[in-house]
Amino acid sequence: MRWLILLLLFLLCGCIHHAEPVWNEVPTAQQLLKSVTANSERYSSLDTAASVSLTSGGKYFSSQQFLLLQKPDHLRADILSGFGQLLLQMASDGETLSVFLNTTVPGRFFRGPASYENLYRFIRVPLAVEDLLSLLLYGPPLIAYRHSNVTVSAKYLTLTLSDNYNNRQELLFDRQLRMVGSYYFTDGEKYLLVDYQNFSKTSQFPRRIKIDMPLEKTRVKLELSELRINAKIDPARLSLKAHNNIPVEVLTE
Repeated sequence: MRWLILLLLFLLCGCIHHAEPVWNEVPTAQQLLKSVTANSERYSSLDTAASVSLTSGGKYFSSQQFLLLQKPDHLRADILSGFGQLLLQMASDGETLSVFLNTTVPGRFFRGPASYENLYRFIRVPLAVEDLLSLLLYGPPLIAYRHSNVTVSAKYLTLTLSDNYNNRQELLFDRQLRMVGSYYFTDGEKYLLVDYQNFSKTSQFPRRIKIDMPLEKTRVKLELSELRINAKIDPARLSLKAHNNIPVEVLTE
């Protein structure tokens, strides 16, 4: 009989509906914007390991990477296969891009301007490097807005920014008022979605970042580990030396 009573109590407890807690105080648009700006200023560089998956042009790629990112336009990526084989090294100091491609025998070495076209040739993400680094450093760029308002749902606060030309940006905040998403629209159609998840308890930096560009059919997901935030970066790491016996191929504008 005792076990039957316990079972009934368990079932009754399971039927109790736990209502979502209400938002006791809703921040203003200006307060949320101030929080976004503070985030953007808080993180200036990142040295991290990353598990990266990329879908581009209907093809799926996965890799292990070591990333070095510094605002506004400095980066380095050492990209390895799932078996630990070096596939590509890329470094840019904002002006010169150098790339070692290790997928042929012998490998190939490239050097040229750090232009959008040259970077896209190797990373396959159709974003200006300044915008890409801002997104990855938890500081999504804000549109040139004319209007702002805050709406509330059971799960998120949404700060909506809009201009007079059918452009809109939605910034999502969780119950800890952490920004967890930034979605961009034009003429009512989403063209860029960024989600931030799995925040570090010490630095409050997101360790999972998803970027989706529906119109370009491009998706990127990064799982970050071994975070070193705002560490001083040796400029020598932002360039690559040409390899012996491998000619330098010139990248044009």
